[in-house]
Amino acid sequence: MSEPKRRIDPADVRRFVEKRTADLRSWTFDLIRARTVNPPGQEHLAAEVVTRFCKANGIRCETFEKEPGRTNVVARVGSGRPRILLGLHLDVVPAGDGWETDPFGPVERDGRIIGRGAVDDKGPLAACMLAALYLKRREADFAGELVLVAAADEEAGSELGMQYLLEECGLEADLAIVPDAGYSMQRIDVGEKGVLFLKVTATGRQAHGSEPERGRSALWPVVDFLQGLRSWRPPAPESDLFTPPTVNVGAIHAGTVANIVPGKCEALIDVRYLPGTDGDAVLEDLRGQLRRVEAAADGVHLAMEVLSHQLPSLIQGDDRLIERIEARTFEVTGARPVQFGMSGATVAKFLNLAGIPAAGFVCGPEGVAHMAGEWVALEELARFAEVMALVVWDLASGG
Repeated sequence: MSEPKRRIDPADVRRFVEKRTADLRSWTFDLIRARTVNPPGQEHLAAEVVTRFCKANGIRCETFEKEPGRTNVVARVGSGRPRILLGLHLDVVPAGDGWETDPFGPVERDGRIIGRGAVDDKGPLAACMLAALYLKRREADFAGELVLVAAADEEAGSELGMQYLLEECGLEADLAIVPDAGYSMQRIDVGEKGVLFLKVTATGRQAHGSEPERGRSALWPVVDFLQGLRSWRPPAPESDLFTPPTVNVGAIHAGTVANIVPGKCEALIDVRYLPGTDGDAVLEDLRGQLRRVEAAADGVHLAMEVLSHQLPSLIQGDDRLIERIEARTFEVTGARPVQFGMSGATVAKFLNLAGIPAAGFVCGPEGVAHMAGEWVALEELARFAEVMALVVWDLASGG
């Protein structure tokens, strides 16, 4: 006879979470107080909060650093298979302007925790810590293994974080959830667009502004190239999940003062394209446009540098992951989340490209991440902790 499925009582999970709401608040506050602005990162400050939690509760954990102070924490509950990964991050973007409170001095107002990282990604990390604690209490009955990852460097590309853990540290999992997409548990990120960050550089000849004919302005050919991009978009397949591909010119730098012909100009460009589109073909199309502009530029040299190229991703191969997130979220919140494709990027992209089916799913309001006054509702963090405990249990036990 096959082993009976190990069951979990949602009411027991709720009681556990409600009794520990003060801990959830405390962990979120401690994580926000850790100034892990990237750059420079200093994720070790927040990693100490996680490792201290693990040691206090008998949860196995390891730390990994590709560079000093850029700490990743990998904590584990259980030892069976399947192995379910929850991937979060420790770093935050700079505070910026417009705050009414200290961005690194968290406060609670009307049930909302306010501070940099409250929703992206420290509040969700605290909620997943609470879910891990519940599973630790039931470890004898827990069939699989939870791998809780608190990674470095997500806000700057993950070279020192999730990419490093996957490529150099042997991190493995059978399924993954990445709590880093917002949308108040109403959407599930099942795929992400490809991302191209490009730098176009023009080199001309500097001259006096009163005699521009003696020089070769590096600015105007770049303007011509960018003008062509206003009506250009990468080709895209039909999709019900994704918005159309996009192009954004983020910055242009040229010259110093009005009376000098600029001898150099640089433009930074962001291209987002859909799964099913050949990224190399997109690049070759852009390079062809640049060559045509250069041919008409009368002595100005144009070059394109790929600063970053993240391939598009789409979850493949395991419907249980999405079905369990949908079912348990409906059970806890009364609302069933819908699937969508992200225009932005999370570490779910790296996991999917590594062959680990990964979905992005998290609590917190849409549109407040990276903003002044970033916040998350403590009640929503608690409900998210419930959902994560239930979903991980289900996936690990075959429920």
